[in-house]
Amino acid sequence: MRKNKIIPVAIATAVLVLANLPVNGQNSLQHSKTTRSEANGDITDLHVFSMQTGNPTVPAYLADASFYYDPKTDMFYAYGTNDGAGGGNVYPAQVWYSTDCKTWKNEIVTFPKSWTDQAGTVAVWAPSIEYHPDTKKYYLMYSIDSKVFVAMSDHPLGPWEDANGAAPGKMMFQGYDGQFFIDNDHTMYISIDAWHFKIMKLKFDTSGRIFIDNSDPRFNHSNTNEFIGTYHYAQIDEINNAFEASYIYKRNNLYYLMWSFNGSENYNVRYAVSENITGPYREIHRSMEEPILQRDDKNHILGPGHHSMFDYEGRTFIAYHRQHYPFVDSKRQTCIDEVFFNPDGSIQKIRPTHKGVMVTTKVPADKRINIALGKQTLVSSAREYDSSVFEPRYRTHDISFRYNGNYAVDENYGTRWDAGVGATNPWLIVDLGSNCRVDEIETIFEFTSRTYLYKLEYLSQKEASSLSEASQSDAWKIFADRSKSGVEKSPVTDTPAKKSPVKARFIRLTIAGAVNLPPTADGLDKVNAENSLSIFELKVFGKDRKSKAGIHRSK
Repeated sequence: MRKNKIIPVAIATAVLVLANLPVNGQNSLQHSKTTRSEANGDITDLHVFSMQTGNPTVPAYLADASFYYDPKTDMFYAYGTNDGAGGGNVYPAQVWYSTDCKTWKNEIVTFPKSWTDQAGTVAVWAPSIEYHPDTKKYYLMYSIDSKVFVAMSDHPLGPWEDANGAAPGKMMFQGYDGQFFIDNDHTMYISIDAWHFKIMKLKFDTSGRIFIDNSDPRFNHSNTNEFIGTYHYAQIDEINNAFEASYIYKRNNLYYLMWSFNGSENYNVRYAVSENITGPYREIHRSMEEPILQRDDKNHILGPGHHSMFDYEGRTFIAYHRQHYPFVDSKRQTCIDEVFFNPDGSIQKIRPTHKGVMVTTKVPADKRINIALGKQTLVSSAREYDSSVFEPRYRTHDISFRYNGNYAVDENYGTRWDAGVGATNPWLIVDLGSNCRVDEIETIFEFTSRTYLYKLEYLSQKEASSLSEASQSDAWKIFADRSKSGVEKSPVTDTPAKKSPVKARFIRLTIAGAVNLPPTADGLDKVNAENSLSIFELKVFGKDRKSKAGIHRSK
């Protein structure tokens, strides 16, 4: 086990950003309801570097999204693979939850100790969550090092206890990318594995624990392991162009077996249909040959795939991950777009968007005003993307790109400020334009389950009149100081040290270090993927004294 490592952070040449992309504003269309014509391609999307995008929707590297709406708690939940550490994962796992699919919070997922005792904490991949109305339990499944474990709880956030009825505390079987599916008659299944997918039928004891049901003759293949003995499954051999990430969805008595093909920047989604869950499955309108969701080079979207589907208020949505742009492998993020069906049941081609969709018309959970949105910034340093030809790994070519400070005040979770490898005590200054009342500051660090050491300071207009002057000032006052103890996860909201709002024109974030950052997101392209100190977003909440209004947060 590696010891906790504090990564220090040097003041390089300051980078001033004087112009940002236009703010979309309160009446932005990025969350408008998608129409059928828009789904077919008649849509004006936002640019990948626009402000206030709807996708990515979760402010984290969350891949393999198992997205779930729970009517009991009236909440949306996103479980997934904590990404950004190459082929492994960033442990511990996190779950994100939201009332409106815009404002997200997270909790650490605490596994039963027996899981990590048996399988460790590497390759914690591709979870699935489902509620069973008969047992009145929520079920959670993860694969750890290709060992599949199941847990149950009375709440979608846990606490979770092992639910393996045949071998408590042990793996059920070997495999990965397992997904639950519950049918209209409340029978629950698991689809799993790669290339030739397996489907297993489940049953439960009176306490809600899970067993594999071996009594159905349709499940005519078998395997055995030392923990649960012999188990039966149906093997789906009749599909083409299948790789991994199987997912079953049902609509109008038709089963949709869906999956992802290829990988990395070329990931895409395909499907086949059947009237029976065990098949035979057939394609519809070349659905095995032609992806319904795929990369869009014109729109700078790479590798959309490993999805889940959910229904909400008569509409169907797809949650999927896509790759970082410009491309850095294993920094995948969750997005949501709407799904439309043709009269014959086939799925219309899904255009992945930066705009996203408005899933719910609920009043936004977060009504605070972000007065930092779109404001000018100055940073101590900014990382530059290497777009040169690199044979071992795909790169985004023909791009000149720096992870500048303006990407920390754009409410676009696909962008970030990155100080660069080796930067020591890097800082970001935001110019609010005039003296403002500042109530709270929210910081979203790049790795949302890691401890960052930092401090926030402020400066009034009387003490500096420009970013350059502010950077040279020694009159900075402490807003919040976490440079010694840090905070274990983000987003983190800080309030003034003196407990009352402050008057400030400039806000400065200085990052002193971080604990246990994964060294790299990709073992091949270490130039672009070596991790450093970085933030997705810095939001300043309060009131703009000059205009008497701020820009409402529309995400």
